[in-house]
Amino acid sequence: MATSNSAKSNKTVGCAFAIILLLCSPFIGMMFLVTGITTLLGGGEDGFDIPEQEQTTGVNQDAIEKSSGFPQAAEQYYPIYVEAGKKYGVPWNIIAAIHSVESSFGADTGKSVDPKTGKMVGAQGHTQFMDKTWLGWSYPGGTKSGDLPDSLNNIINDPKMIAKYGGYGVDADGDGVADRNNPKDALHATAKYLAANYKQGGSWEKAIWLYNHSQDYVNLVMQRAHQYANTVPTGGPTTGNNGTALPSTGKFAMPTKGSINTSSYGMRFHPIKHVWKMHTGLDMAAPAGTPIFAADNGKVVSAGTSSGYGHLITIDHGGGIVTRYAHMYANGLFVKAGDAVTKGQKIGAVGSDGYSTGPHLHFEVMVNGQFTNPLCWISNQCKPGEKK
Repeated sequence: MATSNSAKSNKTVGCAFAIILLLCSPFIGMMFLVTGITTLLGGGEDGFDIPEQEQTTGVNQDAIEKSSGFPQAAEQYYPIYVEAGKKYGVPWNIIAAIHSVESSFGADTGKSVDPKTGKMVGAQGHTQFMDKTWLGWSYPGGTKSGDLPDSLNNIINDPKMIAKYGGYGVDADGDGVADRNNPKDALHATAKYLAANYKQGGSWEKAIWLYNHSQDYVNLVMQRAHQYANTVPTGGPTTGNNGTALPSTGKFAMPTKGSINTSSYGMRFHPIKHVWKMHTGLDMAAPAGTPIFAADNGKVVSAGTSSGYGHLITIDHGGGIVTRYAHMYANGLFVKAGDAVTKGQKIGAVGSDGYSTGPHLHFEVMVNGQFTNPLCWISNQCKPGEKK
């Protein structure tokens, strides 16, 4: 069939364009790859964007009351915790707990010594920031872990350079220097980091995990955070999820209907990690979807993902008593942070998320930040030497 000159011309142009596109495709693909990597690294070491303004995470700082377990050594920093918490929308007791774990409230702020080179390396300051996390991971050079030469300290501590390279460093006292060894600068930077890594509707445990990439670290920080503050107001009526919790009854209900002989509290051989490890709770095997109930009256501190715990709910019952319910799926969370719950209320459904070998509830009870045997609370079956 004969074709017009115009049609032939269009076919020729089309073929030429296709050949050019084919030849250039590797370069186009590489451009997109580089752009993607730059985007990930530009927001800090974990690939999250740094907030340009104060966060709105819905945290009511006034509801987090300092407890009798708050350390005397931290009293001088308490106003800074609260100030930083309000600015970035982070619970002040979590900031305090990280300060405790990272430097014993400023008692140990220095870097460690590399035994091979004799040089100071690693994180430093009140809350132990790496050089490039403080300055920004888009700054060229440095080690894979984020170390930069000490000769660059003037750049690392320069607020303008931090703004340029997208770091988490903060000049909170306005003296023109963002200094990790200045407690106000460091604690505000920690709040900024946590807020940047917090996802609305998620959990603070996830943000804490990104701070150190260790579930043991998360557990320790959360223990101390609960020890330092009473987050559940006592007294007053409860008419629903209005943020006001009834006082704890002191007698726990069974958190789910399932076998409690799956894995008890104490040392055990970890079924996934294959090492002897402290099992900090009680495992109760039950089919997926089996209801999970609040063990007592309280207030939901967090409800969301938490690394090895899968989806986790944490409830503060007042008086230093906290319960945790783990391994739920995302669609098995029926409460959110800030909800007041009553004893026996359905809060979730059994799942097998996180480090889990099958559907079950991992149930924990903490008193003043210390793990205790849940059997003491739900059945009075304490082991010798144990108590509530």
